[in-house]
Amino acid sequence: MHVLTKLFIVLVSLLAVMLVPLVVVYSHNENSYKARFQDAEMAAAAANEALRAAQASAGAEQARLMEQIAELRNANTALQNENAAAQVTIRQLEMQRLAAEGMQSEISGRLSMLTRSVEAGQQLTESLVGEVRQLRADAVRIEKEKIELDEALKEVTTQLEVAEQARRALAEELARLKDEHSKVLTQLSLAFQQGFTGRDDVRVGSLIPDKTLTATIIRVDRSTSQVLAEIDAGSRDGVKEGWEMTINNGGDFIGVLRIIDVDINRATGVVSLEDPVTRGRVAAGQTAHAYAGQR
Repeated sequence: MHVLTKLFIVLVSLLAVMLVPLVVVYSHNENSYKARFQDAEMAAAAANEALRAAQASAGAEQARLMEQIAELRNANTALQNENAAAQVTIRQLEMQRLAAEGMQSEISGRLSMLTRSVEAGQQLTESLVGEVRQLRADAVRIEKEKIELDEALKEVTTQLEVAEQARRALAEELARLKDEHSKVLTQLSLAFQQGFTGRDDVRVGSLIPDKTLTATIIRVDRSTSQVLAEIDAGSRDGVKEGWEMTINNGGDFIGVLRIIDVDINRATGVVSLEDPVTRGRVAAGQTAHAYAGQR
């Protein structure tokens, strides 16, 4: 017998062995399968009923959705119209924006010009402020100088007034001295007319004064042979040895002082023509006068 045949017989035997249990199981489970089939049919019927209900609900939902779609289409149309209007508005706004940009450029140019003008104005203002400050400083300085000059003028005016008063006082003193000098000359003339010549050596070595001077007698020394008087004027004031000065007490002639010793600010002389009985004695506090060009 061929090998393949043998194999085929073995396989058939195996299949017969395997099919027998299956047939037994099928015959055993046939009722169970029928019950399950009936249950499946009932489930299918329920499912069909549910399907029909679902289809009806879906139809209603579809109708509702169609209405919504129609509404949405209308809304879409309205939105498209609004969009078109918005596009027109956008184009208008774009044109306005371009015009605004042009205006902005023009305004920027004007602002630049204004900024430059303002900067130039600020520089001019700063320059003017600096000049004003300098002018204020100059004005303050000039005012101070004016005040100083006014004070100096007041001081000079005061000094002039004092000098004028001093000049008037000197003029009055000069007039008084001239009067005293005239009185002294008159008294000397009378004294010489009466024969009073004094000592013979009084005029020996005398010197004519080269300037007019008034001094005060500050000390008198007396001895049996002569009378010495010291005055408060010396070489610093122009006093020289040999000068003859007249001694007065107010407007009265007292005597003659011939200078014999001169210091820087003091001078001493010999008194002559003193008449204690008639005119009084020479004393401290009286004045001694020298007249330029006169003895």
